Amino acid sequence: MIKTGELYRVKIDDVNIFGNGICRIDDFVVFVKNALTGEECEIEIDDVSKKFGYATVKKHFSASPSRQNPSCDCYEMCGGCAFLHTNIENENRIKENYVKSIFRKNKIDIEVAKIEAPCAEKYRNKVVFHYKNGEYGYMASGTNKLVPHSNCHLNDDVFDKIAALTGECLPKNSLRALYIRKSSQENGEMMVCPILFDKVDLTSYVGKLIAEFPSVRTVLYSVYNERDFALERVKFKALYGDGYIYDELLGLKFRISPSSFYQVNHACAEKLYEKAIRLAHLGAGDKCADLFCGTGTIGIIAAYKTGASVYGVEINEEAVKDAKFNAKLNGVKSISFEATDAKNFDEAVDVAIIDPPRKGCSTFMIETLLRLKPKRIVYVSCNADTLARDIKSLLGEYHIASPLFPFNMFPKTSHVESVVCLTRK
Repeated sequence: MIKTGELYRVKIDDVNIFGNGICRIDDFVVFVKNALTGEECEIEIDDVSKKFGYATVKKHFSASPSRQNPSCDCYEMCGGCAFLHTNIENENRIKENYVKSIFRKNKIDIEVAKIEAPCAEKYRNKVVFHYKNGEYGYMASGTNKLVPHSNCHLNDDVFDKIAALTGECLPKNSLRALYIRKSSQENGEMMVCPILFDKVDLTSYVGKLIAEFPSVRTVLYSVYNERDFALERVKFKALYGDGYIYDELLGLKFRISPSSFYQVNHACAEKLYEKAIRLAHLGAGDKCADLFCGTGTIGIIAAYKTGASVYGVEINEEAVKDAKFNAKLNGVKSISFEATDAKNFDEAVDVAIIDPPRKGCSTFMIETLLRLKPKRIVYVSCNADTLARDIKSLLGEYHIASPLFPFNMFPKTSHVESVVCLTRK
């Protein structure tokens, strides 16, 4: 049995979705941080459990041609990125292979298309900075420890400038976090939301902010004292502007509130939504359910482009308010929205488009789909494990009717998005 602190010379066989190399020592699996396929390394065992171990590289005897020097001083500390040590081409291969492996493990025969990654740098239109003692950055993975960091390569450059000004203007002991959203256009509209431990006078700060950054359309704030930070529980009040920004997606305009779900990678979101709507094969006489619809982006675009009648279903009432506003904003009359759990939907439809959270569909949701029997189900997923599980539950009544199309919605991180179409037998 291997032990903590022991050194081994190994060859890396594969890489997992978290960017860790995989090797075997006497058939015992060891995950090696930031090692790449084909590399020969001397590793040191950091931790051992009953099923596998963790190790770090002490010395490279050979390096992968896909290896690159991480472009971030905080890599491995903030917990956000998993693939800064390799190029985007290799990252895409790893993510494709990961999706394939999940479906092989579930014994599901499916073709996986080439992954799409239209934007891999400075793609994030949303960020949350945390503050402590005047410094800002991100929390280390799984902890409340701040990793000071500016100039993240995933963010728009203006985010750091706003974060620095915020830290200079607001009291150190009062400032907890800063939430920023930005529309996709050049010099796009911005929403800036300081989150405070206690209420302070923000008049001077707002004046300096909008004077230095004219693209700031609205400023909101929140006082949040709970020990554990969770953005979804933070309630904001508008200080300047109406509390919204607007963005364009596939030619339509959408209002975005602080709590709106809106994909962080605009270019990739457009590709994904185009694919999902194409797979739905909607026509003017069709009825479609957009389940887990959020602020209605996919459903509104589908109704606008195809003329289909769409029912949007979303449990978050604030999101439904945004969805109704966005439908009216774009003159889309063939869509309606209901604030309820998607599993309660009970209308006969030709197509169901579903985009559940990472945990996938509940047993009740699968039962709802099987009861409704739509001709086609277009499943958008941010978690290949739960996607495979749910497809397996539907295969008694449905065929897989398209390749699975993966999208690198979050380059450099461990996440991958996918979409696939099923047809009823």
